[in-house]
Amino acid sequence: MSLLGRRRHSRFVLAQPVEGNLRVREDVVIEALTEQEVIVVSSDPFRPQERFALEIPGAGPHRISVSVMECRPMVTDDGTIRHRCRLSIERHGADAARAGGYIP
Repeated sequence: MSLLGRRRHSRFVLAQPVEGNLRVREDVVIEALTEQEVIVVSSDPFRPQERFALEIPGAGPHRISVSVMECRPMVTDDGTIRHRCRLSIERHGADAARAGGYIP
């Protein structure tokens, strides 16, 4: 019996434990984008103060760091419940987005 790759691959061990969560989100609709904030509509709610990266589509997507300021439920025209969320752009994220031409 052969176990391919078992115990032959390099392993990575953190010197200090790290606490965190990883969530992979689906697409959101960007309603508004300014230098300070982004308004998005999502099928899932975001928690206040949650931080994550938002990829802005275009000629080569750009990633900006954001944190959740508020998130409220809304009903769309077809009766679907979605969540409208206000995201604050972190300073270094705003600089990167402006350099990419996405923020006026």
